[in-house]
Amino acid sequence: MYPPGQYPPGMYVPPPPPVDPRMYGQLEVKLSFFFMMWILFLVTPSVAINGIIERRKWGTHFWTLPAGRYQVEAWYPYLFKSRTSPALIVVDVFPQQVTSVAYRPSMFTFLDGSLRFTGTRGALPMPPQGMLPPG
Repeated sequence: MYPPGQYPPGMYVPPPPPVDPRMYGQLEVKLSFFFMMWILFLVTPSVAINGIIERRKWGTHFWTLPAGRYQVEAWYPYLFKSRTSPALIVVDVFPQQVTSVAYRPSMFTFLDGSLRFTGTRGALPMPPQGMLPPG
């Protein structure tokens, strides 16, 4: 016998259940800094959502995610330190809603930055079903 969910080679594998786009929400992360810290234009910050790291430019970015609780982290590399001015927050993403958070690094380079919840609002138009990330 094979364990549940595993099938022998050549056996029919049922397709995954259809994805209901109404069960997805969006996470908006705004990455910004004080204009006098212009040197930060030369580095690319990173955002980690539940441990999955993506490098993104300074600005506002959106992720379409299944509704649930997420741990969001942000930081940037600087000189000899790969995680400068890190910040972390745990937020809930609700179905058909945009959950917004804003990251700002500390004015003093090697102190922790801030990542704060800025609110929720009605969702932006969802991408077609084929564009949704695997859950």
